[in-house]
Amino acid sequence: MTFLFDDPAIIRRALRDLEHLEAGALDTAEILTTAPLLEHHRLVLGWCHAMKGIVTGHPLLPDGNEVVTSQVIYMNPDIGLARTLSRWYRLGTPRQKQGH
Repeated sequence: MTFLFDDPAIIRRALRDLEHLEAGALDTAEILTTAPLLEHHRLVLGWCHAMKGIVTGHPLLPDGNEVVTSQVIYMNPDIGLARTLSRWYRLGTPRQKQGH
């Protein structure tokens, strides 16, 4: 049995973004104005590392929904930016740890 887990075009876009990031040619300011916002986010582990949080501005999902992203391939909390396999996210406030 064969499984295709993702569209090859999605993987090519993610690779292109990482190549532009490495070359210093990625407009992170533009991404930070247009990417969906993920509030109360945290890393989660399933088949891969992903993020879980409340999304706003996602092109396919309603605002206010708790979502689990696709695989995380880049994360820079210092500038509030993360790249999953399928898209960029702006990182809002992280989720508070339990008991704090």
